[in-house]
Amino acid sequence: MEMPLTSQVYLLAYNTDKGKLTCNGYLGYVLRAAALTELCHLGALSDADGKPRATNTKVTDPVLAEVLHEIASAAKPKKWSWWVHRGQTPMFRAVQQRLVDDRVISTERYRILGIFPATRVKIHEHRTVARLRSTVSHALHGGTADPVDAALTALAATGEIRIAISRAQVRQQAKRLESLTRQAGPALPALRKVIRDHHAANESTG
Repeated sequence: MEMPLTSQVYLLAYNTDKGKLTCNGYLGYVLRAAALTELCHLGALSDADGKPRATNTKVTDPVLAEVLHEIASAAKPKKWSWWVHRGQTPMFRAVQQRLVDDRVISTERYRILGIFPATRVKIHEHRTVARLRSTVSHALHGGTADPVDAALTALAATGEIRIAISRAQVRQQAKRLESLTRQAGPALPALRKVIRDHHAANESTG
């Protein structure tokens, strides 16, 4: 069975050389955008005047089902960026726990300097990450990409997963990425805005 897009994004952000996750502080936003994108691909969400609208399509993935329920039960429609920003921490934890349950990764709680709580993540098969990076590289450089691979590549670029796509590659492959982002759907421009706002907020408080 194909790995969910959210799980692929999580693993793509893992630095196998250093044995840790990258994109600290905003990976949850990228995962939210991945979930919204996957729901669009499944036909469970459509775009209505710049806002996601739930259709009658049912989904079996519990992570996606929770996001779909949130949107369907909202009192009024909200912009895509609102849904990307909402609940990034629960999304991160849900995707991480599923990967633990599927025995793709293991986690260990510890304290930095004996004080600050943190989680150490270990991936059991580094080749899984290597395959994902190869998929992204192929799509980035003009290879044939199915909707999932195109979305993964667009999410990696827009979500600033630099371990997969560097700033230089983003500049060099701007036209290709523009095409892949357009193909991926409305959650990608929303993700760009959310991450830009995230960085701006950090700079203002730093």
